[in-house]
Amino acid sequence: MLAEAHPEWEIVASVGSGEEAVEQGKLLRPDVAVLDLSMPGISGLAAAAQLIEAIPGIHILVLTMHSAAPIRRQLEKAGVQAYLAKNEAPKMIASVVERILRGEPFFASESASRSLADVQFPEYIPVQYLLTARELDVLRLLAEGRSNKELAGDLDMSVRTAESHRASILAKLQVESLGDLVRLAVRDKVV
Repeated sequence: MLAEAHPEWEIVASVGSGEEAVEQGKLLRPDVAVLDLSMPGISGLAAAAQLIEAIPGIHILVLTMHSAAPIRRQLEKAGVQAYLAKNEAPKMIASVVERILRGEPFFASESASRSLADVQFPEYIPVQYLLTARELDVLRLLAEGRSNKELAGDLDMSVRTAESHRASILAKLQVESLGDLVRLAVRDKVV
């Protein structure tokens, strides 16, 4: 979409995880990074913060399928300049990138079109905004007390994959224990 709208722009990389976005960003030093909030590995929010710290002047656009209201404050705190709902990306991504390159922040979506004064922003991002759909499935089963072996069977994956998902969830949510995971799952109504 960006290449079609601006053939003069160079797309320098396409990555599959938050860690890879940070690695490639540090190596290639792009003007703009477009990140998915719920990308595999570290979240788009964590990747954005690392890129902003490593690359002065980088512009970040975060795409997500979630409403902007619960996450805007955290995005702005991290230094992200723009938010766009994925369903709006096809028609708006080029114009949003143009805006952030001019230094104009853009935090809007159809799901967040009401006045900012009408929106109450929490200080945290609910787990649903940080985890992939598969990680949410794993979290639900962990919160129900399932072992890695049991959840692997329930989700038709290897035990090693289940352990990998568990480690990723702990890292993304910055918690160290299963008890903390359960508390977050209950707090955010995952279970």
